[in-house]
Amino acid sequence: MKRMFLAAVLAAVASVPASAATLYVGHGIDGRDLGADKDLAVDVCSGSTALLTGVKFGQFAQVKLGGNADLPVGRYDVQVRLSDGKCGGAEAISTSFFLNLTENATAIAHLTEQGTPTITKFVNDVRPLAGGQARVYARHTAVVGDVDVAIKGQGRPVFIRGLENPDQEGADLRAGSTYVSISEDSNGWAWGMRGTHSGQKLFSARLDLAAGTVYFAYAVGTPDPDRAKNTFTVLLQALKLN
Repeated sequence: MKRMFLAAVLAAVASVPASAATLYVGHGIDGRDLGADKDLAVDVCSGSTALLTGVKFGQFAQVKLGGNADLPVGRYDVQVRLSDGKCGGAEAISTSFFLNLTENATAIAHLTEQGTPTITKFVNDVRPLAGGQARVYARHTAVVGDVDVAIKGQGRPVFIRGLENPDQEGADLRAGSTYVSISEDSNGWAWGMRGTHSGQKLFSARLDLAAGTVYFAYAVGTPDPDRAKNTFTVLLQALKLN
């Protein structure tokens, strides 16, 4: 597993060439985890310059600089602020990150395992896919310890064990209907001979995979055993490759 970290978008470096990188921004903080409304709209800013405004929980957007989606390589200094549409709201997160040449990345605002707001930059695996194939990546950005992920359906099942926040792991699969489940991981829990998990299940859903598409599934929020304050869910970002 590769540990990826930080961010959300821009402050372009004028001295570097354009047409170099692609960046998406995701909002993965349910406002209820911070005592606010679920949507928790934010502005993504570089100083006083508004890069994206009114981004709500669960939304993903591609960053464009002057209308151009190809971004310069280099360091980006970013602030996420409570939305007032002009970057005048209270600052929630501030960070810096680096975009590399030809990199395709998603920067998502989320909570750490301890519940602190942060931003993580994940590099997107956008290599070409074989015919009839799709790609799925599980990304752990939730307020919970290590998790286990099971992906079953078309072809051989995939089991991801001990995924940490903020790590990712994925695989190429046959396109079609697929069942995904997420369970808490602990030293006392074991997998059965057929891949069944004896731990507490946090999430399960059917996912219909389209050929030539990569899916990034973000576990976000806070699980609550009594379900009264449960905000744990999965946000899906899909990129068509071919």
